[in-house]
Amino acid sequence: MSTAVDTATQPPRRRGHTRWIAIGVVVLTAVLVAVVLRGLGSGGTAEPPTLQNQLADQVAAILEQSTPTEHHAHGHGEVAEAGKVVCEAKTLGFDPPSATTLPEVKTFYGYHLCAVAEKDRPWDFAVKLSGPLSVQFAQPPVIQVAEGGEGYPERVREIIPAQYQEQAFKALIDPEDMRDLRSRFEDAA
Repeated sequence: MSTAVDTATQPPRRRGHTRWIAIGVVVLTAVLVAVVLRGLGSGGTAEPPTLQNQLADQVAAILEQSTPTEHHAHGHGEVAEAGKVVCEAKTLGFDPPSATTLPEVKTFYGYHLCAVAEKDRPWDFAVKLSGPLSVQFAQPPVIQVAEGGEGYPERVREIIPAQYQEQAFKALIDPEDMRDLRSRFEDAA
């Protein structure tokens, strides 16, 4: 026996709408989780940036905003006008050591790596500038970079206080910061 269904009295079927809404919610949730995790870094907790991280970010920004002439003046040699400079910095210490906020810091001691992003020049062949440096937060900032070559250890000792010198000779940019720098380099190139 067959029964007829009166389609005039039945509500219209919504084929797949619920499924698409569910997929949209899952995708949105995944994106939000990714954004939050990226903001949290590998620590897994939402903590304010440390003074050391704030200083490193500020110094990287100062270096990136320097003109080619300014780069040359603080020991970076020739930086092409056509290239965009991207930098990372690592804090070794600061003066005064009792400072707890950015405005209290007068001098930064650290290590930096900058890369010049130029069209059609991949990361492996890019001009890179690295090493210990000090930055006096004046207007304009005074940047001193220990240039390589003969006499390098003496130049490091001139700009980096004794308590940070051992670390200055072996300091490298952290792998996570290196990945970030390379990503920004590729975006700029």
